Amino acid sequence: MDMFSHILWTHVGARNKLWYEEAMLFSVLPDVGFLLIMLYVIFGTPGAKFGDAMLTLPPAFLVIYHLLHSFVTLAVVALIVWKLRPKLLPALSAWALHICMDIPFHADTFGTRFLYPLLPDLYFSGMSWGDYRVLGLSYLMLLATWYYLEMRELRKHRRPERKPDLLDRFERFAGGLINPKPISVAHAESGDCPGASGQVPGDNLGSTGQGQDCSPGAKPPPEAG
Repeated sequence: MDMFSHILWTHVGARNKLWYEEAMLFSVLPDVGFLLIMLYVIFGTPGAKFGDAMLTLPPAFLVIYHLLHSFVTLAVVALIVWKLRPKLLPALSAWALHICMDIPFHADTFGTRFLYPLLPDLYFSGMSWGDYRVLGLSYLMLLATWYYLEMRELRKHRRPERKPDLLDRFERFAGGLINPKPISVAHAESGDCPGASGQVPGDNLGSTGQGQDCSPGAKPPPEAG
């Protein structure tokens, strides 16, 4: 797809998120490889036609292009991010979305080899992203998705007590995987600590007048008698 589509789709999905800036960066990162190729065509072979310039293109340029459009590379980066900065994992969804959008609309030399380098020749060829029908449908779907999310946010503000929908449950599930709850919070929600079932802190005071300490490593309260 064109770069504007990648940017706009990421903007719609990542708006109001703490990782918005990172997502916008990852949305255009795969096209860095194509940018390098264009720089070579313009400055490395001045005056030559694009097809003629591609004949002399060093193989390393295409390797970079295919690596940045590969789920294999994305998986390696996601593993590193998960170990170092897990809160940035949701931003990588913009990279995955970029690859998914390119798979059916790129062919031949720039076919999206989404399992490169494991399967370097595997790609699917469909309609070109430059076809006006593809671009028109993309922007129409983008407009419809933006309108739906805007109305959803408006309903959330008007009816804060509403039941969570599928998107709410998915975001909660994904957030739980990325940011697991501390031990004390998990114990509190399971009923091991005061306040777990709507109790006010201090309701279960012992003989010493001290509430139960649910912090990790805390000693259990002394038994009465």
